[in-house]
Amino acid sequence: MASIQTETGRGADATRPAGETGQAMRREATAAWHDAREIARNKWGEQQREAATGLGDMAGALRTAARDVEGRQQPTVAKLAQCAADGLERLSGTLRNKDLDGMVRDAEAYARRQPLVFFGAAVAAGFLAVRFLKSSSEGVQSPSADRPMNTLLEE
Repeated sequence: MASIQTETGRGADATRPAGETGQAMRREATAAWHDAREIARNKWGEQQREAATGLGDMAGALRTAARDVEGRQQPTVAKLAQCAADGLERLSGTLRNKDLDGMVRDAEAYARRQPLVFFGAAVAAGFLAVRFLKSSSEGVQSPSADRPMNTLLEE
């Protein structure tokens, strides 16, 4: 069997056949991939818990607002706020109780049942993301970018 030689003719891989070196590299790449995936899952889990807590807090605030509005004889607004709070609470519970794989499976199942609704929601989410990014980048411009060129020349 042929072996890989370094410039000096020795080294860790000098006596290892080429096939074994490739297998070792594949094992290392696989291990690195698994480590990166685990780190990403852990980070996702942290973000998921924080989002669930935030949604739960928002649901509580909406319930408080609904009770306050209901006391002012506005039952329709109170009912809408209560429904929104219920939805946020369900979403919060889902985020707390499901892992990433479970949520992906649910999204896939929904996309199969309602492809047009899912596609429309994806397009709307993309549109909103672009609008958000555009508005964020506009706020980052320097103060002189908003002023006409002739006022810049006068300075």
